[in-house]
Formats: sequence, structure tokens, C-alpha cells
Amino acid sequence: LVVASQGIGLLRAGGGRKTEDGRTGYDRFTNAYFNQDGDAANQTNCKRPTFNSQNDDSVYYVAQPDFFRSKTLAPGASGAFSFDTAVGIGLAACQLFEEKGTEYFNGEELFNAFVNTEFDGATGRIQIDPKTTSRSVQSAFFVLYNSIGVLDKTGESISIELELASHTTAVADSESSEMAWVNFPGKAYRYADRSTEPP
Repeated sequence: LVVASQGIGLLRAGGGRKTEDGRTGYDRFTNAYFNQDGDAANQTNCKRPTFNSQNDDSVYYVAQPDFFRSKTLAPGASGAFSFDTAVGIGLAACQLFEEKGTEYFNGEELFNAFVNTEFDGATGRIQIDPKTTSRSVQSAFFVLYNSIGVLDKTGESISIELELASHTTAVADSESSEMAWVNFPGKAYRYADRSTEPP
């Protein structure tokens, strides 16, 4: 099984692009998230349903006043991407309000405004590719991990460890559809034969 796990990788989206201040958007996002106070915990709790089918208060988690500052639960990548989506839609709505002078607009108008929205978010610089209406490759950040099977000291069981290998980077002076893979310092993706050369 250790040998069989070689060459298996994990690809995931991440928020690691650095901004002008030298930090990533995710660094700023988690810093703000963890610095929320008891009012934020109360706001989170008040969104829970007041009734559940089991009629049991323990069904729903109750955030304590120090929930955020105690770093009980990190928001993770999905939280950061969800945050950026909500912010992008909100910025698009604000843009429409400024342009139209009214808060009334339809879904197509909101979608078109969203596609033209650009901002620094929790997952880096957010840019939408007008051709695909999805996040531009140049603003997205992907990370590739090596999957490494490690045999324990007894030789009876293995664990799978993930090791950072490569990440994407925008190709300078290119269209939004071009990106390249760059190895992390001292790292490389390892294939099934344990080499770093593609088969």
C-alpha cells in the first residue's frame, strides 16, 4: 500500500496569493475572523433555529463569547471562498446602486456587474474572466500536494501524509487563460516511479 500511494496527489484551491503588504488575503481574513468579539458570537447564535424536531437544545452548537478569539474553529478555504462570493455580490449590488440610483435591479444586471467586479478578497485578488464568467486563472491559486504513504515502526500499518509540492502562478504578460506550475522551494511533485519527471 505504501508503494501504491506513490504518485497520488491532491489538488485544491487556496488563498495564498500575496498582496502588496506582503501578506495573503487569507492571512488578513483569518486575522479579522479571530479578532471578533462576543457580539459576533451572539450574532452567530441568534441565527440558530429556535425549534428543532428533537426539541433538544444540544442539537445546535452554541458559540461561547470567546468562540472567535479562542480560535475554536478556523474558517478554512471554503469559508474564505464563500466570503469572497458574498463580498463580490455585495460590491456588484453597490455598483449598480451607484449607476442606477435605485436598489431595484434584476438578476442579469447583478450578474453582469459581478463579472466586472475586481477586488482584494480572502482568497487573493478577485478577477472574473468575462469569457468564462468564472474566476480568472490569473487570480486563482491552486496547490498540489504529494500523497506519501508512511509505514509505521511495526511495519503493520501505514498513514498517508500530504506534502506541499507545487502551486500555480500567472504567466506574465499573458491572457487570463494562462498559468504555470511552480515548485515550492526544495519540493517537487513525485510520480508513481518516485521521479519528478512526468511519465
